[in-house]
Amino acid sequence: MVVALADLSKAWDTITATQALTQIADATLSAAVAFTLREAAHGGLLELADQRNPERGSGWIFLGMGKQGARELNYSSDIDLIVLFDRQRARPIRPAEDVDLFVRLTKRVVKIMSEQTADGYVFRTDLRLRPDPGATPIAIPLEAAYSYYESMGQNWERAAFIKARSVAGDIFAGEAFLKELAPFVWRKYFDFAAIADIHSIKRQIHAHKVTAKSRSMATT
Repeated sequence: MVVALADLSKAWDTITATQALTQIADATLSAAVAFTLREAAHGGLLELADQRNPERGSGWIFLGMGKQGARELNYSSDIDLIVLFDRQRARPIRPAEDVDLFVRLTKRVVKIMSEQTADGYVFRTDLRLRPDPGATPIAIPLEAAYSYYESMGQNWERAAFIKARSVAGDIFAGEAFLKELAPFVWRKYFDFAAIADIHSIKRQIHAHKVTAKSRSMATT
């Protein structure tokens, strides 16, 4: 409400308003992650490295992509996330079942964020930007993510990671992952096929904008 009033009254410019909305998304997501970690610890599913700050040292990484990563959320935005976990930092009670555990915990967070209640919902949450979403779990071990991007990463994924930001969970581990991934995102050399692919992406974005503008004009 405060953001909307400041925006409508022109007390804030657009950039300030979108940054404030993004801060709300980051804070609510962080609260959901911390709650879920405490719940899992109390249920005997994992150990916490820091009882006061469950996210710290948890190895559970939430990367904000798109508008959230760029701090550009608007009033109708959903949040696009890639969820990873670091086996060197996470402390599941049953390490052999870590993928199943973090998938369950991620589903819990998504439910908290996007479930419709009498008071509405927090933010719609989309996990489809992860590597090969049709074949991978919604929470991916770091080594699997590194392997995918090194061997099969697409140019559109490079473009998507330009805006990526560690937004919740183990922030330090998320920032370390993005730093490690930088050579994939910022390739030193591009072949002709890669350049052609980037041009194709640009044309598709332009075509989408033209179509959206035409539809908007048709309804006015």
